[in-house]
Amino acid sequence: MTDTNKSISISVVLPNYNGEILLANNLPSLIKALGDYDHEIIVVDDNSSDNSVHFLENNYPNIIIIHSEVNQGFSSTCNKGINIASKELVCIANTDVTFTEDYFKNAASCFTEPDLFAVKGDIINYRENFEDVINIERTSLLYYKRGFLRFNQKIEPANEPLSSEINAQFVLLGCCFVCRREALQNLKGYDEIYSPFYWEDADLAQRALKHGYQLKYNKDCKVYHQLSATISSHRSNRQRRLISNRNKILFTWRHLNGTMNWVSHILFMSLNLISRWLTLDWKFYMAFFMATHLIMTKP
Repeated sequence: MTDTNKSISISVVLPNYNGEILLANNLPSLIKALGDYDHEIIVVDDNSSDNSVHFLENNYPNIIIIHSEVNQGFSSTCNKGINIASKELVCIANTDVTFTEDYFKNAASCFTEPDLFAVKGDIINYRENFEDVINIERTSLLYYKRGFLRFNQKIEPANEPLSSEINAQFVLLGCCFVCRREALQNLKGYDEIYSPFYWEDADLAQRALKHGYQLKYNKDCKVYHQLSATISSHRSNRQRRLISNRNKILFTWRHLNGTMNWVSHILFMSLNLISRWLTLDWKFYMAFFMATHLIMTKP
């Protein structure tokens, strides 16, 4: 590692909800990966009911802990940590992420251009152990289909700039990534309209690109992620699907462009609002009206 890389400082923000076991399992890999970097670790506890905070106070007294009095979800929880982060770079990571030893070395080496906002690497999703790999999230394709913006995460990374345009290569800034603190704070972190979870990572990447920043995928930045270990432990499948559908609508309304795409979207939504009652698909109506309410009441 070069002296230039060593001079970089890193704030790590970990949103936590009832993650005592995950923290015990994964904090050692984070601390090892940070090595000699000037760093701070900020755990934002989202009103946990387990012994997460007690565990941290007893075992990691140097970690900064922020307490939330009510459970608010991912975006708001992360933003509390982002707002007090003080180092040059910020890493946002889930508590169910295990770091490879050279993660920060490889990420820090990318920040040579002033307009680079964030670096995202391989997210190796697994079930029970590192050998039980479900998939590896790398880059995504942003595309429009049947009225909504969507992502294809099965594409192979292409040697081309990442873009906010439809049918272009893209990255989702969730689970684990590293970015410039000043730029992240200028963007006001995650948009809390997506609370409590889902799609806020895609929105952050879109907003960064539209502000003229660059994103980069680096295959050498690898972490292991126990898929849905955090959300699935305290949210029902029905609730997760409802919120995901609501936020898919919100994301489309925030980022869809092109006259023909908007005409198609309006036609699709109109037909579905007329016809979904035939199949008693109340979840579609709930997602639509929840999204409408949020758009009308939040800036």
